[in-house]
Amino acid sequence: MIGGIRKFAKSKWALVLLFIPLVISFGIFGFQDPFSGISGGGLSRVGDREIHARDLNEDLSAEIEAIRQQDGRVLTQADAIREGIAQQVLAQLEYRNMILAYADKVGIRASKQAVADLLINRAGAFKDALGRFNLDAVRARADAQKMSLKDFEEAVRDDLTVGYVTSAAFNALKVPDILSLPVINYAGETRTLRFARLNDTAIEKPADPTDAQLEAWYNTNKQQFAQPERRRISVLSYSPEDFLDRVELTDEQVKAEYEKRIRDYSTPETRVIVEYSSTDRNAVQGLIDLTQQGVAVDEAMKRTPGLVQKESTLKPEEVGDERYRELVFGLPAGRLHTVPIQLSEGAPWVAVMVKSVTPGIPQPFDQVAEKVRRDMAMSDATRLYEDESEKFRDAAGGQPLEEIGKQFGFPVIQLMPVDSNARTVRGDQTQLLKGNPALPELFTLQAGQMTNLFEGDSVRAMYRLDEVVAPYTLAFADVKERVRTLYLVEQAKNAATKAANDMVAAVNSGKTFEQAAAASKLNVLPIMVTTRQGGSAMDPSALQAAFELRTGTIGVVTSQQGEPMVVRVESVEPVAAASAAALRAQVAPQVAESLQNDVREVFIRGLQKEVEIKRDEVAIRQYFESYLTPEGS
Repeated sequence: MIGGIRKFAKSKWALVLLFIPLVISFGIFGFQDPFSGISGGGLSRVGDREIHARDLNEDLSAEIEAIRQQDGRVLTQADAIREGIAQQVLAQLEYRNMILAYADKVGIRASKQAVADLLINRAGAFKDALGRFNLDAVRARADAQKMSLKDFEEAVRDDLTVGYVTSAAFNALKVPDILSLPVINYAGETRTLRFARLNDTAIEKPADPTDAQLEAWYNTNKQQFAQPERRRISVLSYSPEDFLDRVELTDEQVKAEYEKRIRDYSTPETRVIVEYSSTDRNAVQGLIDLTQQGVAVDEAMKRTPGLVQKESTLKPEEVGDERYRELVFGLPAGRLHTVPIQLSEGAPWVAVMVKSVTPGIPQPFDQVAEKVRRDMAMSDATRLYEDESEKFRDAAGGQPLEEIGKQFGFPVIQLMPVDSNARTVRGDQTQLLKGNPALPELFTLQAGQMTNLFEGDSVRAMYRLDEVVAPYTLAFADVKERVRTLYLVEQAKNAATKAANDMVAAVNSGKTFEQAAAASKLNVLPIMVTTRQGGSAMDPSALQAAFELRTGTIGVVTSQQGEPMVVRVESVEPVAAASAAALRAQVAPQVAESLQNDVREVFIRGLQKEVEIKRDEVAIRQYFESYLTPEGS
C-alpha cells in the first residue's frame, strides 16, 4: 500500500516524503486493525498485521513501474511472477511486518512528536514557495496513494518505527580492521614479472590438411556441431504503430501543428543559468524568500552572506540529472526557483534562476513533416489500438492465427526455427523472442498449438508452434570449411603452446630468460611491476595466472584470446603502507556489506523466533496462478 511513499522517500528531490499531518490539523489516531483474519482473504499474517492481495498488488505495481523507469523494461504482472519479482515483493512486505510485529511486542512505536518533527524540520515536499506548510498538497498525496489521511499517517509512523528497529540492529556495526587485512594483503601484493610472447615468425603456417584429416578431426570433435532442439514459430502481433495509417490528417493540420510546436522541432535551446548554493539550506531559503517579497536578486545576495554564485551555459543534453534538466529547462527567464534542492546526498543546497534563453534553430517543415504527422497521429492510433482490445481477445479464442490476422488486417510472421535461447542455427538471436515470456511456453506446446494472448507495453501478440525440429548433428559435408578453419587454428595453437613450453624447459635447464626466448622465437617484454588490480596493458587473464606462481618460478599462462605466453616471477613484495590505507577505504565497505548480510540473516532468524508468520499458501498460490491463466494474463 505504501510502496509509492517509500520509493518517493528515496528521491534526491526531498529529504523525506514520509509525512505526518500537524497534530492540530488532523489529530493523532490510534491504529485499528482493518482485517478480519487470515481466513478473510489475507495472504499472510504476522502478529496483528496482515497482507492482503490488494497490498501486494499495489507494491508490485510500484515495483514494475520502477523497473520500467530505471531499466526501460516493460513487465506485466504475469512477467513479474515468472521472474520471481512478485515473490520478492511479498517477502519484503512480510519482512516489514515482522519488524512491525516485533516492535508492537516490545512496545517500540514512533511518537507523534517525532513524526511531527519530521514534517516541520526536515520534509520539504509539502511546503509552498515560501516554505509554509501546504495541507492541500498532503491531501493530494494521500489521494494519489489511495489512502485516507488517517491511513497515510499510520503508514508514515510505520516507516519511522521500522527505521528505529533496523537502525538499532545495523547502524552500530563496525567492521574490525583484521577482517579486511586478508583482502588488502591479497589485492595489494606487488610482483615483478617478466613476460615473453610469440612473434610473427615463431609459428610456421600449418600444412593444408587432407580431407581424411579433416573428417577424422570432425569425428573426434563432433559434439561441437551438435544442434539442440529448435522450434519453428509463427507470430501475430500489433501495436499502436500499426494504426498510424488509419488516422487521416490534412497537410494543413500537420503544418499548423508544426507551427504550434515549433520548439519541439528545433535544435536544442541554450540557457544561461545562475545557481545560488550553500551547505546551509536556510541561507538558500532566505534568498528565495527575499526575492518572493520583491527584492532584486543582487540586493537579496547582499542581505544573505555565505552564498556561492555560479553562472553556466547549458544545453539539455549536457545535464545528466533528468529532474534537474526538467527544472532548468522549464523555468521562465528572470525568475528564481522557489524551493531549495539538493542534487545528491551531502551536496550543497541550490536555488536556480534562468538568466537568458537562446532558442534553437527550427528544422525546415519539409524535413520533419512526416515526424509531425506521426506525432499527431499517435494519440488517435493508440485510441484505435485500445478500441480493438476486446474484439481481439474475443477473436483470439480458438480461431486459426491466419484467420485472426485477416480479420484485423495484420500479417502472420513466420520465424526461423530457434532454440530455447531464441538462437537460430546460424547463431543469430531473434530479437522478437529474446527475453520474451512466450518463449518458455512455446517449448511446452505441441505442433499446431497456440499460446494465450500476451500483452506488453503497447503490444499484443499470439504465437503458434508450427514445428518441432529434433536435435541433430550437422553433417561433415555441411561444415567442412568450418572444420578446416578450426583444424588450422588448433594446429597453430598447439605449435604455439609447444614453443612456449620449450622456452620454459630451456630456462629450467640453465639457459637465461633471453637465450631461451630467442631459441623459441619469443619476444621478451619489458619488466613489469604490478598488483593484482592491474592497471597495465597486460592481458588480465595472463596477469591473473602469473599471480598464481611462486617467486622465482616460470610457467606458461594463457591470454583471454588463447595465446600462450611465458612468465617468470622475479620478486613478490607485500602491500606498502600507503597502498594499504587506500585499499582499506575500498575494501572495508565491501567487507562491511558482507558482514551486514550475515547480521541481517541472524536478525531475521531472531525475528522469526519472536513473532509467528502465518501464510495461506493456497491463497498465495491462487494469487500467482490467477495472473498466469488466460483470464489473468
